[in-house]
Amino acid sequence: MAGPLRAGQSRGTAAIARSNSGGGGRFHGAPSEGSSACGPMSTASSASFTGEADEDSPERRKTLFMYLLFLVAYLSVQFGHGANIGYAVSLDTDGGRSKAMNLALGSWVMVGVCLGLPLTPWACRTWGVFQVCFVCVIIDLIVILLMLVPGISIVQIYLVRFLVGFFEAPFLPYLQEWLAKFGKHTWNVWNTVLHAMVPLGENLGYIVAQELVAEDFPWQWAFAGQAVLLAVSVALCYYYGGQRYLDLSYEKAQTFVDEQPGGVVVPSSSNGTPDHGGCESSPGADDHGDGGDPEVEYPVTERWVVYWAVNTSLAAQLGFLSGCKYVIRDFAVNKGFSIHVVIFSFSAIALVGPALGGTIAMSGSVIRPDQWSQHKKTLGFLACTSSAAAVFAVLLPYSPEFLFWPLLMATFTAAGGVYPAAQGIINIALTATRVIEASVYQVQCNNIGFAMPLPYVIGKTMDSLGTDMAFKCVTALQVLAAAGFVFSVIAATFTEERSAWHRLAHRQPPRDSEGQTSDIELSQRSGTEHEQQRLIS
Repeated sequence: MAGPLRAGQSRGTAAIARSNSGGGGRFHGAPSEGSSACGPMSTASSASFTGEADEDSPERRKTLFMYLLFLVAYLSVQFGHGANIGYAVSLDTDGGRSKAMNLALGSWVMVGVCLGLPLTPWACRTWGVFQVCFVCVIIDLIVILLMLVPGISIVQIYLVRFLVGFFEAPFLPYLQEWLAKFGKHTWNVWNTVLHAMVPLGENLGYIVAQELVAEDFPWQWAFAGQAVLLAVSVALCYYYGGQRYLDLSYEKAQTFVDEQPGGVVVPSSSNGTPDHGGCESSPGADDHGDGGDPEVEYPVTERWVVYWAVNTSLAAQLGFLSGCKYVIRDFAVNKGFSIHVVIFSFSAIALVGPALGGTIAMSGSVIRPDQWSQHKKTLGFLACTSSAAAVFAVLLPYSPEFLFWPLLMATFTAAGGVYPAAQGIINIALTATRVIEASVYQVQCNNIGFAMPLPYVIGKTMDSLGTDMAFKCVTALQVLAAAGFVFSVIAATFTEERSAWHRLAHRQPPRDSEGQTSDIELSQRSGTEHEQQRLIS
């Protein structure tokens, strides 16, 4: 066996592995303590606690309602981040404040996230995921209410936003783990909608905060609304679901689950040793029969060069998309647009453009980012789309007024197709045994390299070199991303040859029907003989 978790891993099983922030590093699928692995009681318990019952069952309806409440809560969290950016770009430079000081409000949030994320797995292992998130939600609500203090200074807001980022760090890992447990049959759709709350919430907050400032209303109203929405949705989650649907700590075993197309489930420990618990099937296992989604394919060996090329390029791509929020207001006003036109036009483009581009990448008709056998095709798609976005971005500072917004829409649409495709490569490039590490490296690379310093650097550039130069520097991030994806194509070509030599030197690789060496961990074979060989190995 090349690894404890092969390509037969279901999407539901791997959901927590796809967490953007690393999560608590736990995989579900093993029976809970004190319960039998087989038998009718196990089946009923699994269906009850995972919510994978019939579509019309009360448990399924309750799970769906809990999911909708989570969406509202997560939307309110992202609304606060967008309101913070909207308020930062609306601040004037009177009283000795510079643009760098104003835009640093976005940097302090990411400082808190960067410090909170590494502590999240340790805290979740020590006290439990639910307990940690419960305490963090309460503290987060209290900290958000501090934004309502009359006459709060910008330095005090720095501290508040730092605490907000720190205590909101465990939220996404918890939600990913909840989806892996309660929505593994609908994980693709539910996870996509969950992450769609990020641009939706941020753009709503971005609009509301700027409109409040423009109309001379107290900007704190935006955060008051966020606190109310978050408090109500979280209270309904606890009242409606209780610990049965919220507390995941009863699953204490760290296991990988290797699911075969025939329905046979073989739990194995984190070191790859099969767990012979007597369990031969799982009532909640995904069915990958005819017509189902192809199983995830991983490379045999880690592809570190490809991984880091795609990882850093994606971070630069996200830097371009987020950096535009900090500079577009002043740049577009200088071109002659009114404040209201800038706010609503950019918010609509930032919401619709990436959604259109991401839909193409996620449709599966052009590329399959979760199939390593198609990784060169995916990398080629990334290089082409990011290069097209780079061409549009370079033209933006020089475009006439009537072409500016359509050209920005084309840029964001092309750039929007990058994220899901690059995310797929990042998830699988380090093999199945390093999915959690790949997620952690990705988040920290983006946060430390771009998201944390970028707002302050943009503000400093606007202070010293002007708004036009700051906007050109932001568009240069898109050019950097395109160059990185082109390099990833080159790296994939050369490192594949070196990897083939490594496999020939150490072991004989499997061959396909045409006699070619396979670059994928295959687990599509079924049957008793293959299953016995897997258990023995």
